[in-house]
Amino acid sequence: MNTKIVLPLALLTLSGAALAADDATTTLHWKGIVPTVVPGAGVIITGPSGRVPYIDTAGLNVKDTTGVFTSDQISLELHYRLCTDGTTPIEGACASGFVQGEVAEAVGDIIPDASWTMSSLETIIGTLDTTGVATVVKMEGTPMEKSKPVTATTGTVTFTTENTENVETAMGTELKPGQNIEVHTVINSAKAI
Repeated sequence: MNTKIVLPLALLTLSGAALAADDATTTLHWKGIVPTVVPGAGVIITGPSGRVPYIDTAGLNVKDTTGVFTSDQISLELHYRLCTDGTTPIEGACASGFVQGEVAEAVGDIIPDASWTMSSLETIIGTLDTTGVATVVKMEGTPMEKSKPVTATTGTVTFTTENTENVETAMGTELKPGQNIEVHTVINSAKAI
């Protein structure tokens, strides 16, 4: 074989090996959850400024293998539904009936003093038993208790979740790098009409 060809091939092989030694790796995750929207007859949950559909997922910021995390916020509002004839309900009733569905045409006036209730909270870390994990859901920065309504003081409310304790203590096992953590909660909003 010609030495003029062999030398460049050897240099290319060596430079490729040197470049391969400095790799970085990451894991990407996409998750979709079928929404569990239970529509109200005279009210509708929206995002800020009456946006429908609203955003019902946000990122978790996991610190390290201890499982300590915080989250991005999710903002929601409760609005009256509009009447099918385009008018605002009077004393919670529409002679023509309410616009149905989770559509922009159903969104009426915001309800600034709606009550918000967390009915369930679940932390999922693979197939591990997470019953001892101290996950908290906060509304406007204040921890919520299951089944205890909290009345909003503004129309738009923000929700976050966090765990400030090492999950190894709660679960008896250390988390592995790349382990997926999810938090699911069911939030209900109502207004006495």
